[in-house]
Amino acid sequence: MESLLVFATALGVVALLEIGDKTQLVTISLATRHPWARVLPGAVLGLTAATAIGATIGGALALTLGGGLQLIRIAGGVLFISLGIWSVIQAWRNRDRSAQEEIPVVARHPFWLTAVFLFLAEFGDKTQIAVIVLAASTAAPVSVFAGASLAESLVAVTSVFIGAGLAKALAVRWIQVASTALFLIAGALLILEALSVL
Repeated sequence: MESLLVFATALGVVALLEIGDKTQLVTISLATRHPWARVLPGAVLGLTAATAIGATIGGALALTLGGGLQLIRIAGGVLFISLGIWSVIQAWRNRDRSAQEEIPVVARHPFWLTAVFLFLAEFGDKTQIAVIVLAASTAAPVSVFAGASLAESLVAVTSVFIGAGLAKALAVRWIQVASTALFLIAGALLILEALSVL
């Protein structure tokens, strides 16, 4: 059911999950190579489009599954925990590699470049999965979309102004640890919430 609480939950969860995520690193990288005034609106467009798709899928699941929302919460919790464990494995495998992937530079259209890169980076990402699970488990796709979109936009604004210098100074391993811990906690909470309703 649509509510301010669902909006605030989506805002908080998505903002926290986006910190240190690959979309944030891509945004920082693009902002160091192109004018921020072109990168920022492209980032907002790409992230909002991916979020809209996630909220729509979650809303459709809520409508079609109805009484199966507890199962969605349990499945979402297991998925979050799995993603957390997967993040630990990936961090361990990539511990000696550079934390930032190379991004090809296309100087003519940074707005569209940013929009497409961030849409593709976000599509199927942990935050889009979180949006799907939240929209399905709360049956409030509009509130989830609004909160998640605002969170994505705030992170994009922050990322654009951070710049490459600060990106190199970040302790990437600590960001990965915090992101992994958040997934494990979110997954456990989703499962516990679903089991308490049963």
